[in-house]
Amino acid sequence: MNAEREIPVFIINGFLEAGKTSFIKEAIIGDPKLKKERIVLISCEEGIEEYDGLPKNVTIHTVEDEDDLHEDLFFEVAALYDPTYVLIEYNSIWGMDKLYDTAMPDGWVLVDQITVIDAPTFDNYFNNMKSIFADMLRSSSMVLVKRCKVDDDFKYFRDNIRPCALQAEIMYMNDEEGVLDITLEDELPYSLESDNIELHSDTFVTWYIDMLDNVERYIGKTVEFTALVGKPDYFRPEYFMAGNMVMTCCEDDMQFFGYVCHYDKTPQLEEGCYIKLKARIEFDFTTEYEEEGPLLIAESVEILPKEE
Repeated sequence: MNAEREIPVFIINGFLEAGKTSFIKEAIIGDPKLKKERIVLISCEEGIEEYDGLPKNVTIHTVEDEDDLHEDLFFEVAALYDPTYVLIEYNSIWGMDKLYDTAMPDGWVLVDQITVIDAPTFDNYFNNMKSIFADMLRSSSMVLVKRCKVDDDFKYFRDNIRPCALQAEIMYMNDEEGVLDITLEDELPYSLESDNIELHSDTFVTWYIDMLDNVERYIGKTVEFTALVGKPDYFRPEYFMAGNMVMTCCEDDMQFFGYVCHYDKTPQLEEGCYIKLKARIEFDFTTEYEEEGPLLIAESVEILPKEE
C-alpha cells in the first residue's frame, strides 16, 4: 500500500440528481493533472447519469446502503485499490455526521467538501428539508448551484446558502454559459456612510455576513451591538469571541456567529455572558484565526445583567 504520501480525500455531496456525477466527471476526473493518479470514486448513490467511459486510472466502488458505510469499508477500499486520490460522492440524506464520524485509514486526509445544488429544485428541498439542507452545507468550502437561469432569484439562493456555509464560495452555473458572473448589490439596513454602525438583533447577521464578504467596507469603522461572549480554550487571555446565536435555516439549527475581539480585561468576562460592546474594526492576522481576518478592538464594554 502507498504509505509514503498523504492521500487526499474529497467529498462531493448534494441531494439526488443535483448534478454531482457530471461535476465529478468534468471538473475532477477530467483534470489532466490527475491522469497519473490511482483514483477511487466511492459512490453512495445511483443517479440518472452514469459513469460511462471512465479513464483506466479510475475505479468506482459503490455503496448501495447506508448501513454499508462504516470503518471497514474505507479500509477495504484502501487494501483493494491502493488509491492515491479518493473521491466520495455522498448522499446527503444519510447525514454528514455519518460520514465524518467514520474512521479512515492512516494517510487519508480529508481535504475539501464541495456541495452541488440543483437550482430548479432548490426551493422544494430548502423548505421541506431545512435541517438536512443546513447539515449538508455546514462544512463546504464551495457551493455550486447548477442549472441556473439568468432570471433566477440569486439573492434568494445566496441569502439561504450563506448562513449555512459561511466560509464557502458560491458559484452559479448555467448549462450553456458555464459559470455566471453574478454581482448582488444589496441595500443594507444601516448606512455605510457613517463611521459608527449600531446593530440590533435583526441586523446583526446581515452585518456579520456582509463583513465576511466585504471586509474592506468596514475597516476603520466602529460597531456597537449586544454581544454574547465566547471564550474558547485556545484563545489568548486578552481575546474572546464576540457574537450571537443565529438561526441558520430553521429553529432547530442555531449556530454561534462571531468575530475575534481584543479586550485587555477579557479575564473579567464570563463565558456566555452578554455585553454591550463598542469596537473598532480592523483586518489583521491573529493566532485565533490562524490567518488574517476581521478583528474587533474593544473601545468600551458593559457587562449586562443576567436574565432568567
